[in-house]
Amino acid sequence: MGGEDKPTGIIVLTVLYVIEGLYGLAAGAAMFGGNSIFNFGMGSAILSAVGAITVIIGLIDLLIAYGLWELKSWARTAAIVLAIIGLLGFPIGTIISIIILWYLFKPEIKEAFKA
Repeated sequence: MGGEDKPTGIIVLTVLYVIEGLYGLAAGAAMFGGNSIFNFGMGSAILSAVGAITVIIGLIDLLIAYGLWELKSWARTAAIVLAIIGLLGFPIGTIISIIILWYLFKPEIKEAFKA
């Protein structure tokens, strides 16, 4: 990456993705751990499945954080896709997603991701 300065907004998004990723890993692990506490048959299998999906999403978030930090174009694309999905999280998710989309489509931000 050299001595280039990262846009401040990208640093903020990277930190948020790291936090979200770590939360996903912790929440998923807690769901797996919850199986021993709440062993109730089919509900336990569902809890394990949701836990596995949550861990996978957490890992994806961490991967996107890495890509944003390194200014990889695939990470910008992935963040845009997740922000579009986040538009469904009315009202707070919608507002946050609109801000993220607005930011990621700014010409100087698009340019920062071109290697």
